[in-house]
Amino acid sequence: MSRPCAEVLYTTLARWTYTALFYVAVPLILLNLLRRGWRQRAYLQRIGERFGWCPRFGAATPVWLHAVSVGEVEAAAPLIRQLIGRYGDTPPLITCGTPTGSERIRQLFGDQVRHCYLPLDLPTSVDRFLARNRPERAVIVEAELWPNLYAACHRRGVPLVLVNARMSPGSFRNWSRVPRLARVMLGRITAVLAQHGDDAQRFVALGAPKARVRASGNIKFDKELPADLPQRALALSTAVHWPAPAPPALIGASVHPGEWPVLLEAFGSLRERWPDARLILVPRHPERFRAAHEAAEAAGWQVRARSDTAGQERYDILIGDTMGELLAMFSLASVAFVGGSLVPVGGHNVLEPAALGMPVLFGPHRDSFRAAGDALMTQQGGWEVYDATSLTQAVSRLWTDPAQLDAAGVAARSVVTRNQGAVHRVLEALDAIAVNA
Repeated sequence: MSRPCAEVLYTTLARWTYTALFYVAVPLILLNLLRRGWRQRAYLQRIGERFGWCPRFGAATPVWLHAVSVGEVEAAAPLIRQLIGRYGDTPPLITCGTPTGSERIRQLFGDQVRHCYLPLDLPTSVDRFLARNRPERAVIVEAELWPNLYAACHRRGVPLVLVNARMSPGSFRNWSRVPRLARVMLGRITAVLAQHGDDAQRFVALGAPKARVRASGNIKFDKELPADLPQRALALSTAVHWPAPAPPALIGASVHPGEWPVLLEAFGSLRERWPDARLILVPRHPERFRAAHEAAEAAGWQVRARSDTAGQERYDILIGDTMGELLAMFSLASVAFVGGSLVPVGGHNVLEPAALGMPVLFGPHRDSFRAAGDALMTQQGGWEVYDATSLTQAVSRLWTDPAQLDAAGVAARSVVTRNQGAVHRVLEALDAIAVNA
C-alpha cells in the first residue's frame, strides 16, 4: 500500500474511532448536563441545540464565531462588534458551550447577533448545524479543536480561521499522540492566528501548514471599557452601601473553590493592620456562589451578597453573585487577584483589571495567560503569589505605599495599551478570505 493511501486509511480509522468513542460517551455527557442542571437549571434547557437542532435563521450566515464560555465571549466582544454589519445586513452567528456564555452573549449583543449552542462533535449533529446555518466563514476563538466539525467545514467549503489561538505544552503533548489525525485536521484550517510565537510554532509542529500560521497577538488586549463604567460603578457602590471614602479593598475575581480559603486567610491577616479593609469574592461559576458565601460566614465574617437588594449595610465581605458586573466590582477595589491560578486550571483574564489601572496578583498556574502575566511582572504591574502568606505580603506592600500602588496601576495599564491591535489584524485576515474558496 502506498504511503498516501496508508495515511488516508490511518486518519479515517482514527476519526472513526474518535467518533465511536464520542457516541459511546453521549449518555455520560447527558448525565453531566443533568448533574449541572441540578444546580443551574439553564443546563437542562435547549438540549436539542447540543445535537444541531438549532433555530432556522433563514438567510445564509456571513460569518459564524464560536467562543466556548464567558471568558472567550468577553475576549471576542470587540471582534464581534466589528463583525456586526461588516459582511451585509445578516447578523453574525455566535455560538458557545455554556449557559453563562449564552447569557453573556445576550447581555452584550441582544438581537444584533444570531445565537445558539455549538453542537457536540458528532457527524450528524455537526452536519445538521451547518445545514441550518450555512455559514460563509467560520471563526473559532482560542483552542477549540474538533475533528468532525473541521472535516464538515472542509467538505462544505467553509473557510475556517482560528483566532487568538493557543496551544499549551499540555495540549501539544496530547495531540502529538495522534500526529496524523492532528495534521489532517489542522491542514483543513484556512488560517491560524496565534496569540504568541510559541503557540504558532506548536501549531506548525503538529502539522498546520507554515504559510497559514502566524502570531497576530491577543485580542484580549483590545477589550473596550464601557463608556458608562464610572456610572455603573457608582450605582453599584450605592446599591451595596460601599463606604465613602473607599476603604482598602481586595477583589478575588473568577476564583475557584480551592482559592477562596486562601483569600479568606489572607484577608484575616490584612484586617489586623487595616481594620476597615474589605474583600470582594467573585466565584468563577454561578453554582459556586452559595458555597463561597457559606465559607466566608463559616470563617466568622459578616457577608453580603450583591444580589441581596435588602442586604445589611455593615459587612466585611461582598460576594459577587451577579452576571455582567465584574468590571464595576473591580472599580470598588484597589488590588485584584485573578483566580484559576492557585489551582491547576490555567488562570483567567488578568487583562481586565490591568486595563482599569489596577495592580494584578495571580498564582503560578497561568498557562492561559502566561505571556500577559510575564509582561505585567516585567513592568512591575503584577506579581505572582503562591499562598495566603505571599498574597498578604503583596497586598500589604501595595497598601502601605500609595505611590507604589499608583505606579503599579499605571504600569499594568501600559502593558495593555502597548499590546493592542490584534482585532484589526484578525479583520484583515477575514476580509482577505474568498468565500467558498
